[in-house]
Order: sequence, then structure tokens, then C-alpha cells
Amino acid sequence: MMRTVLRSHLLQLGAAFALALGAATAVSAQPQPQAPKQTQVQAAELEQLLSKQAITELLYKYPRALDRLDRELLMSIGHADAKVEFGKTVFPNWTAYTDWMMKAHSTMLGNNHRITNILIEVRGDTAVSESTGTATLLVKQDTGEDYEERWMHSRYLDKWSRRGGKWALDARQTVMDYRVVKPVSAADVKKMYQMGARTGRADPSYALFGIQ
Repeated sequence: MMRTVLRSHLLQLGAAFALALGAATAVSAQPQPQAPKQTQVQAAELEQLLSKQAITELLYKYPRALDRLDRELLMSIGHADAKVEFGKTVFPNWTAYTDWMMKAHSTMLGNNHRITNILIEVRGDTAVSESTGTATLLVKQDTGEDYEERWMHSRYLDKWSRRGGKWALDARQTVMDYRVVKPVSAADVKKMYQMGARTGRADPSYALFGIQ
């Protein structure tokens, strides 16, 4: 008799424990609400990352615009009133700088630009960045038929702002770190150099990205 009662009591305890364990598991499986402060921190970090990515893509569009001689793309990188210091030359707005760069590069036989070492600090709707620009240029000399090959290493010290939801340059200071100019005869250019066609928006990369 005692054994039967004890067995019944143990079965009841086991059933109660199973029910309690199931309830605890169900509660733990439900998503727990995050503390408001943690949610705000995560939202701010995400906003920082999105802003940095937007600025990074604008920086990468800069060499693309120069190498493809794409004036429209270059214009999209800066606000209309952006100021530029390029060596001793100061451009009052982004249009003046764009026009000067397009003219300078359109006369080159070949040019290739790269952007690296990007460091960005976002401060709400403003940001600053430093990046390294390298350029390899083949330029016809002012007199005669010969050319000069230029290797240039520069740093871009940029100020950005987000206006109407769009990031663009407010100001740029170009700092020259390294420059080499090597004279090249027209005969050597013809014999040893090969440059890609200056096709602009006919370049196959535009079709790849679906740009008309």
C-alpha cells in the first residue's frame, strides 16, 4: 500500500516538474525585448556604417569619373558650393573644379587613378575623411612630339555633409606626397605603351551596372 502511494506521489511530482520545465522553455524561446538604450546604440552604429558606406562609394566614383571622362559622375560627388584646394590653385566651387579636371584629362593619352587607405569619421550629418589617391598619367608635352609619364601619390582631406538625405563633398584639400615625371619619346610610346580606349560611357562597365 505504502509503495503504491509513494509511486503515485513521485509520478505527480514528475508531471509537475515537466510542466514547469516546458513553461520555462517556452518563455526563454520568445524574443526578449532589448533595453531602449541598447537599441538606440545599435541604431546609431548602423547609421554610422550606412553613412561611411555612402561616402566610400562616392570616393570610389572619383577615379571612375576621371578615367572615363564622365563629367556627370564627377559632378555628383560634390555639393555645388564645394571648395577645392589643388596644390596652389583654389577652386571656388565644384563646377569650376570639374571643368578644369575634365579639360586636363581629355588631352592625356592615358590615365589611371586609384583610391585606397580610406578613413572616415562621421559626425551626424557631417563627416571628414582622408584617402590616398594614386595616378599614372601619360601626357603630351607642351612642345614637340614627345610625352611625359607622371606618377602621382596624393592624399585627399575631405569634408562632407548630408543635405536632403544625400552625402556629398563640402571641401577638399589635396596634399601631394610623391611625384615623378619621366620624359618618354613618341617612338617609345608607340613601341612600348598600350592604353585602353577612352570610350566614356560606352565602356562595358556602364552596361554591367545598367547605366544608360
